[in-house]
Amino acid sequence: MRCPVLLSVLVASLAAASLGCVRELPRPDEPGASDAYRHELDVRPHSPRAFQARQQLEVAEYDAAKSAHTVLAYRRFLEEFPEGSHATDVRKRLGELRWAAADRDGSELALRGFLADEGQSAHAAEAWSRLSQLRLDAALRDGTAPVLRDWLQENQTAAGRERALAALDEADFRAANGPEGMRAYLADHEGGAHRAAAAAAVERASVEEAALLEDEAQLQTLAKSGIGGAAQAASEVAYRRAAALLDEGRLGLLSRRGDARAAHDLATLRKDPRAAQALEPLAQRLFLPRATLDELPGGPLERAAALRGWAASIDGARLQRMLAEMASPRAWVSLTALEAVQSLLAALPSAESHLRAARALASVKPVAQDAPQLAQVALLERALGNTDAALADARSAVARDARSLVASFIAATLEAEAGEPAVRLLAAQGLAARARELAEAHGQGAPEPLALRELCASRRAAERAASIAPALREEAEALRRKLEEKERALGGAFPGCDQEAADAQTELERTVKDRLAAAAALGRSSSPLARAALERARARDPDAAVRAAAAQTAQARPPRQAQ
Repeated sequence: MRCPVLLSVLVASLAAASLGCVRELPRPDEPGASDAYRHELDVRPHSPRAFQARQQLEVAEYDAAKSAHTVLAYRRFLEEFPEGSHATDVRKRLGELRWAAADRDGSELALRGFLADEGQSAHAAEAWSRLSQLRLDAALRDGTAPVLRDWLQENQTAAGRERALAALDEADFRAANGPEGMRAYLADHEGGAHRAAAAAAVERASVEEAALLEDEAQLQTLAKSGIGGAAQAASEVAYRRAAALLDEGRLGLLSRRGDARAAHDLATLRKDPRAAQALEPLAQRLFLPRATLDELPGGPLERAAALRGWAASIDGARLQRMLAEMASPRAWVSLTALEAVQSLLAALPSAESHLRAARALASVKPVAQDAPQLAQVALLERALGNTDAALADARSAVARDARSLVASFIAATLEAEAGEPAVRLLAAQGLAARARELAEAHGQGAPEPLALRELCASRRAAERAASIAPALREEAEALRRKLEEKERALGGAFPGCDQEAADAQTELERTVKDRLAAAAALGRSSSPLARAALERARARDPDAAVRAAAAQTAQARPPRQAQ
């Protein structure tokens, strides 16, 4: 039993002797100390002396980094001892070195790099301040509103905000094109330096726009508000209309208010009543818009007919009410409204058309939620020439409700004009599907006028789809044959789709010919009273032929002089 005990004593003695032969670790300041510590850690990483070697290696590397005093030396130390007892001090020294370099350089790149690496440094606030000023100087040199807004957004408490705000005020005022731009400037700059000028521009634009639309009521309202030029513009609009129509009652009222031109025209009318009697109906035939009912009938068929009448009257004041009818649950009414709006905007004088479309868009777009409303927005954007915006709005309308016929109709039209081929085909197929659904819903049972008109809408949609994607033509032809069968079943008691379209075109052509004849007759007249009607037709008639005829006859006459 004594052998194991003796063996244990011998092993312990040998181990002790062995340890006694190992050299002591050098001091950190001795040459080669770091190498000795690393050797110890490599050879005996788990020995009792490994912890001591690690501590002394940190001291040696810390002293070496301080001696070198370079960014590279401090970074190497932190890579090896990120949680060491000297790490805090090294980070502080590194920050000081980085700041000294960034401070000497002074560029935006140097300051940005310092903040990216030393965001917690004691110099971070100063670096942010200097960087903010550099960026402010650059923004002020650039002088554009987006750059200045970006700086103000990123530097909400920085020095120099007053300079940036003043520069933004200047930039927004310079960029404010037209009345909408000036209105936006007034909304964004409550204390702006140019508010007086912007407000004056908005007032002038309000008067000019109301005069362009011949909105006497609005001009009178502006005049009551004290806006300069409104009263004179109201009188001018009233006189032009009265003179163009040879309206003796209105001319008499204006004459009593002191309008010398009205008084002169009134005297001429009374001097030659026979000539006035002959000229008045001719002048009335040139004057647009024509009188129509103010209210839309309740029945879908009558409602659609009234919408076509509104479009033919070329009365821009009806635009927004016509747009609203695009949301009708009756496909015939909604498509008729769509086409009526397009016809009206095309017929109005270009300046008036643009203004009315822009105003309608400003009213509809902020509240557009459902598919028909988004379709209205798309239609107005298209009328204003904003094709990309129109296409995006049309796609949104279909995404909101793929079963909306009017949304699918506008989307397919816009995709055909500006969309990609693959999407164009999908839009045409979607419109064809809506046409098919509508035909199935109204193609059964005995024919009756309302169902027939819904089938007309279905055919119209199918034909539009086929015009975009010829592969759908056979389906459109099948719908046409089905519709013709229904029309024949009614025995001609109700005009078919083709007949109605032909009648509308005939009426339009007749109206144009009538106005051309009136312009020619007024031109042949020797009376000076004819000039006002010709001048107004030259400026406002929707048909180019009538404008040209009016211009040709008006040029042969000397201008009227106020007496």
